Amino acid sequence: MTLKAVIFDVGGTIAETADVKRAAFNQAFAELGLDWVWGRAAFAQILTNALPGAEVEFYALLRNPAMFNRLERNGLLDEIPKRQQQIYFNLLEAGAAPLRPGVARLMGEIASSGVKLAICSTGPRLEYETLLFNRFGLEIVDALSVAVSGEDLQGASPVQAYRTCVANLGLPPGDIAVIENSAQGAAAAASLGMAVIATPSLYTMGQKFPGARVVISDLGHPAAPFSVFEGDLSGISHLSLEVLADVMDIPARLDANAA
Repeated sequence: MTLKAVIFDVGGTIAETADVKRAAFNQAFAELGLDWVWGRAAFAQILTNALPGAEVEFYALLRNPAMFNRLERNGLLDEIPKRQQQIYFNLLEAGAAPLRPGVARLMGEIASSGVKLAICSTGPRLEYETLLFNRFGLEIVDALSVAVSGEDLQGASPVQAYRTCVANLGLPPGDIAVIENSAQGAAAAASLGMAVIATPSLYTMGQKFPGARVVISDLGHPAAPFSVFEGDLSGISHLSLEVLADVMDIPARLDANAA
């Protein structure tokens, strides 16, 4: 296969955003008079089981259905997520979620090559724009060939997001590599025929990655090599375009459609 485009997922992939979201929820709870404090274990359960945007409803129903009814009557089921989003983006703008190791290096390499650079996310456009602007300014945002976000989608399906991104790129899926941090996203991209490189994040470290060609700790740097969890990348310290082109020829680890 010929590498013609690289798609980056956003939350957890280009930056460790989940703990920033958790901190934003906790601040919103405190501001709105709730005594809730979500630790990492609780938030991991919420992320695994709740639909995006329904975290508060899930937690309230799990903890106390009567509390859910009270929050609904008081309008807090709408107010909490709204305030959390405001706090979250304020934190992102303040640099609370720097890019993960190797992301800036690889994006810069792609932007200066003939390979297309794309973003694919089910989250809001402001999220990836803020993360990239903080590191690069407008330069990298302008260098994106395609950017798909929640505003472009009906619902929050990773398969729909990646299908839309592939269509907008106008390339065969076999010519595209995807950088992903979640099992669901990896399976979605691989099911469409793309080569997936999985880089588990704080909240997805224990997941399996069906369809991934390799699973590595991060994108690495010559002076700070990545760890290889699955796949054969012996003697390689970091993911470059040259290495990505070789990864395209590695068979998928599992059948993504069986996930």
